[in-house]
Amino acid sequence: MTHREEKTFTITLHLSAEFSEEYVGEEDGFVWHERFQEQVRPTLVGAVSEALRAQGHFRVVAAPRGRDPELALDLDLSFEPTPDQ
Repeated sequence: MTHREEKTFTITLHLSAEFSEEYVGEEDGFVWHERFQEQVRPTLVGAVSEALRAQGHFRVVAAPRGRDPELALDLDLSFEPTPDQ
């Protein structure tokens, strides 16, 4: 029988934008958030994935847990020990 240990590590980003009093509301379609989704998010996801894979003993796969993948990044990270570990 194998022994399994589990832990959770969370990175949370709370996104916001502030505008002047002349701002007319959401008429711009949340352009600032769209910019995040198109430019920052892919780079961030790639950097996290690359950092995890670079360690050599970890396997990482996307693992959405019922949350919208546009709003959350869920990954399963498995430690793969060498024979001496």
